[in-house]
Amino acid sequence: MQPTQLEPHPEGGKFREVFRSIHSVDSQNLGRRSALTHIYFQLDHGEVSAFHKVSSEEVWNLYKGEGLKLYQWDGESDQVEVIELSEAANQYCHVVPAHHWQAAEPLGDSTLVGCSVAPGFEFQDFTLLRDCCSLAEQLKQKQPKLAYLVVDR
Repeated sequence: MQPTQLEPHPEGGKFREVFRSIHSVDSQNLGRRSALTHIYFQLDHGEVSAFHKVSSEEVWNLYKGEGLKLYQWDGESDQVEVIELSEAANQYCHVVPAHHWQAAEPLGDSTLVGCSVAPGFEFQDFTLLRDCCSLAEQLKQKQPKLAYLVVDR
């Protein structure tokens, strides 16, 4: 599975923006944003999407591959929610709330998903957990088995 023209993403994996709405919305917290953006996002075996957050809601949709594990954390609780997007789980999409930390890893060799963000994604609204030292350490202490999803890949 090789969608064309995918580029490395700072969180890991590869992506390509395939849609940016020509319509804009005014967000109380973000200012003026595109109403919706959508990317193709691919993770191959051994790659992860490191813990990160965006300032808008994000919908993950499974397109190809065995699936992926999507991790979601509110930044405060002791537990990290694990959502499996796969045919086996009979779940093909999931919405990550705005400002929640998220990470992902493929279940098989390669997984292609689509990620829609509304209001639209801007890199200035993107934060990697590894850049928030005390919070990154807090997650590693609460969930040491997930430390590999915090480090720079």
